[in-house]
Amino acid sequence: MEPVSMSADPGRTLGVTLAGEIDFSNAAGVLDRIRVEVDARRPPAVRVDLAAVTFLDSSGIGVLVNVMKLAQARHAAFRVEHPNPKVRDQLRITGLLTAFGLDT
Repeated sequence: MEPVSMSADPGRTLGVTLAGEIDFSNAAGVLDRIRVEVDARRPPAVRVDLAAVTFLDSSGIGVLVNVMKLAQARHAAFRVEHPNPKVRDQLRITGLLTAFGLDT
């Protein structure tokens, strides 16, 4: 399974689905693929679905932070959705729940 897949209709939210392990071995490639799509589509919002992520190291968290910054630089909304309890706890420890729209 690919670690990243994306879908969007023109002018709509770019849906990014991450899967499996997002770590130092694939983080740069994942970020590059997302960056290409954001630059090409210029979506009004970017939504990252973490439901299928089994492991996220600091490089994986870095991907999320960089995608958030990328969206902000293009005046697009950014949201992370469906982290499993382990990933959600990692994001809580790093203080990113609010930034990623997960504090509710």
